[in-house]
Amino acid sequence: MKLSKLTTAVVLGVAAAQVNAATDDINVSAIINVGYTDREDFQGIAGYGVDDHAAGLKNGFWTDHTEIAISAPIDDMFFGKVTMVLDEHDGETEVELEEAFIQTTAMPYDLSFRAGRFLSNVGYLNGKHTHTDSFADRPLVYRAFMNGHYYDDGARLSWLAPTDAYIELGTEVFKGATMPAYSDGEGIGAHSLFVKTGGDFNESNSWQVGASYIGFKNDEAHCSSHDHGEDEHEPHALDEEHEEDHGEAFGACDFSGDKDYYIVDATWKWAPNGNYKYQNFTLSAEYFLVEEKGELHHEEEHEEHINVFDEDHHDEIDVEHTGYYVSGVYQFTPNWAAGLRYSEIDFDEPYSDGFKPKVSTAMLEYRHSHFSTIRLQYSQDKSTEHFTDDQVTLQFNMALGAHGAHQF
Repeated sequence: MKLSKLTTAVVLGVAAAQVNAATDDINVSAIINVGYTDREDFQGIAGYGVDDHAAGLKNGFWTDHTEIAISAPIDDMFFGKVTMVLDEHDGETEVELEEAFIQTTAMPYDLSFRAGRFLSNVGYLNGKHTHTDSFADRPLVYRAFMNGHYYDDGARLSWLAPTDAYIELGTEVFKGATMPAYSDGEGIGAHSLFVKTGGDFNESNSWQVGASYIGFKNDEAHCSSHDHGEDEHEPHALDEEHEEDHGEAFGACDFSGDKDYYIVDATWKWAPNGNYKYQNFTLSAEYFLVEEKGELHHEEEHEEHINVFDEDHHDEIDVEHTGYYVSGVYQFTPNWAAGLRYSEIDFDEPYSDGFKPKVSTAMLEYRHSHFSTIRLQYSQDKSTEHFTDDQVTLQFNMALGAHGAHQF
């Protein structure tokens, strides 16, 4: 059967295990992701509850999301992969297990099953490792709604249609133990559905679109986050005047209830005669609709006689937020590429009363080879109404050892 270029690329990416199985080798690789960023302290995102991962790149030198991966075919039926990530929080280096999963390679009817800890395949960016991004950090909408990217312990069943056009259907269940999920961890705390399709317009143009749903059952009593203050429920560092004028700032764990995400994504890629080496252009966009139904915790200050104290309150909310990003990256020589990205969020009350946080980003990168990228990036970050953070980043992203094929 003749497959389109896109279908072939996706098969190579999504089912890299099948390729590796033929080699019968263990692949060991590392991604060194280091750099320097000049920016102000993170001030939160318009009062919406996020943890430290949503801050983006840290001020000064950083070694963010440096990873070590080991993968190999287990036998003629299974493939396995482990990915360890080194991140910095509060001046300390933390080792996080981002992936540890097994995946089938020979199920009948073009089915595939994955179990363990892995990246959810909802949306376009979430299923990709951040070192494959065309920008030094994730777009604002991903940092606010997905905590950068969502991975968890769970299982996935997917089906890749045996057609010329790329069609993939899948469903996932997760424990719900990592942000933006925080359930009691005793059952299924998150579940998803996704469909992706794509093909070739002609020899030079390819496309992919997708639609996804993921739902979380969050309980603030089981929330653990990297927050800015000593107290997990400490609001972000918005000054009191701005809180009074534009709503209260909530903590990362203040919401309890059902949080449902609806995501659509679209990507178009152009390369003359299908040759991506010398010139190519990629246009990508994702749109999020996030529904929250439950209770929102906040504290109110009370005064009795000479005593002033805070009293906990839980208000019922039924709100909808929307957000999106659009990005374009043009590789104009085999070594040089430039890109622009814009991301904006429209939070519902009580998180915001009309202000829409936004970030505009421009980048220029030099690739000496497929394994080394040096990127200069500027972002104008208006995540809060009365503060603009002009961020400049110099990033070095290098790959050591064999690395699996990337998705479309």
